[in-house]
Amino acid sequence: MNAESELNSTTRLPVATAGDWRQWTLLGVAFALVFYAYGVSKTCTLGVVPTSALGWLFAYWGRGGEYAHGYVVPIIAAGLFVWLWRRQLAGEPLRSANTGLAVILLAALMYWVGVRGANPRLVALSLVTLIFGLILYVGGWRWAKVLWFPCAFLVFMVPLNFLEPYVSFPLRIFVAQISTGFLKMLGLDVYQNGTGILSRSGRFAPLDVADPCSGIRSLVALMALTSLYGYVTMDRGWKKWILFAASIPLAVLGNVARITTVALVAQGFGSDWAMTIYHDYSGYIVFSLAILSMVVLGVMLNLQYREILHRWLYEEVPPPVPRSRAQPRRR
Repeated sequence: MNAESELNSTTRLPVATAGDWRQWTLLGVAFALVFYAYGVSKTCTLGVVPTSALGWLFAYWGRGGEYAHGYVVPIIAAGLFVWLWRRQLAGEPLRSANTGLAVILLAALMYWVGVRGANPRLVALSLVTLIFGLILYVGGWRWAKVLWFPCAFLVFMVPLNFLEPYVSFPLRIFVAQISTGFLKMLGLDVYQNGTGILSRSGRFAPLDVADPCSGIRSLVALMALTSLYGYVTMDRGWKKWILFAASIPLAVLGNVARITTVALVAQGFGSDWAMTIYHDYSGYIVFSLAILSMVVLGVMLNLQYREILHRWLYEEVPPPVPRSRAQPRRR
């Protein structure tokens, strides 16, 4: 009888405590409220049509290439969440942190201000803040420390086109100025007029650096890509920040190269050919070159320069052995 009771005690499955059931119930209720607040409740407007926050995001992502990266941002963030959980958090217990309640209250305040002020971007950003607050409150500081980057990466899904009136025009002036300088170095007789590049000899029609060519739209996509690439490949925090900061000059220089080559094509083959076929497809080429530059910069940051210098200065390299001594010729 004692042996049977001992066997039952060893094979008994763990029973969830009342505290565990209460925690999971509260978590389920929280997710239901979040889904209703952001996916059902029509708190945002798209023109004059009321819609939910998620509906507003999907509508912006479908407007064009400059916002299309928003579709993949949540997928990448979810993949990073699973990857980090399997690598670092699979055996980590949940330790609730009350600080997460403060973050959740901050998210609720952002949501309320966004709804009252008709600011859909603030409503969308409150969702990112709320996700981080829930992770901190349920999992604790260890979970929040590991999963902060997937949460921060979700910021790139929010359209930031409201920055264009403040950033786009200065970038247009800068891109036009630098492109004009490069064209003069190459021997073209051009001059700058505001955001336009004009030919003194009239070889091509005036080229205007429009908002899409300023770099602000490709900048957001490139910043998202460099932050992801740096987080996965860099082994030091300062390297990640350098790579992330490099996305700004890479995007601007990429658009400078695009405008410069458009002017060169217009000089040689005419404005019609330059502003149709080449202009429409050169963006893909320039963005690919920016990505290649990002990878090259990442490889350079990860090189062990001290080890390379030490080997070059101090390690002795044996002299090459003559072929006659190394491998006697067979007769």
